Amino acid sequence: MAFKGLFKTAWHAKIASVFASAKDYEEILNDLEERLILADISLPVVTRIMAGLRKKTSRSSPKEDCLEFLKRELLAVFPAAQRPILAAAGKNVILLVGINGCGKTTSAAKLARHFQLRGQKVLMAAADTFRAAGATQLALWGQKLSIQVVSAERGADPGSVVFNSMQSWQNRDFDLLIIDTAGRMQSKENLMRELQKIIKIIKKFSPLQPAETWLVLDASTGQNALSQAEKFSEFSQINGLLLAKLDGTAKGGTVISIADRLRLPVRYAGVGESAEDLWEFSEKDFVELLLRP
Repeated sequence: MAFKGLFKTAWHAKIASVFASAKDYEEILNDLEERLILADISLPVVTRIMAGLRKKTSRSSPKEDCLEFLKRELLAVFPAAQRPILAAAGKNVILLVGINGCGKTTSAAKLARHFQLRGQKVLMAAADTFRAAGATQLALWGQKLSIQVVSAERGADPGSVVFNSMQSWQNRDFDLLIIDTAGRMQSKENLMRELQKIIKIIKKFSPLQPAETWLVLDASTGQNALSQAEKFSEFSQINGLLLAKLDGTAKGGTVISIADRLRLPVRYAGVGESAEDLWEFSEKDFVELLLRP
């Protein structure tokens, strides 16, 4: 699905249409506040945005200026995003974490394809040894994309998969290793501690790795994603987010709520099932998308 068409049919109440109405200033602001909430933006964020708008605009402000101020307020929600460490030259590891069913395996394949198309030699590790089809699913992606996958039988120690993949990554000419981990509920502390073990294994090979640890969130779960991220951050040094299934949410405002609460940059977003259905996230483009007429 094309980025520009993401919310075209799903979000019927376009926020920008508020400014095209013949209502007066107070009616516009009240209507806007309602639309923002209906767009699935959390109430604290909406309250802050509206306070900023009331402070920076007045009854005499042109509607175009009000819309521009709204864009600035929405953009201000996102943390100042630094370039991912892996943007620099050299060998890097991306570790993907998240709960069951959030889309990690498909996201791993999409990322592998993304970097493969940019000339990098990619290796994938199927460290999800709990799910029956975990390793198989990634292996099938590997065959389809001509990307090597390190895996093991179901029930094997995921640490051994990570160890073997790190050996291949270190000793061979791979530029990037993408590690797909098992889904784990944030309430299961033993599984969360296993994640710490995986990170320790990675650091034994290279103290600066993983360069990126990204939490994969199912964008359609909305506010429920926040508690997941807070718990995962206790056990792994998450430095970015990957939003999967973004085309499954009709509103899109949840992205703004997640960015505000977690203060983590959104790196990529997935919007479909094919290997090419992944785009680098741009806060500016995303806000423009939400506010287009």
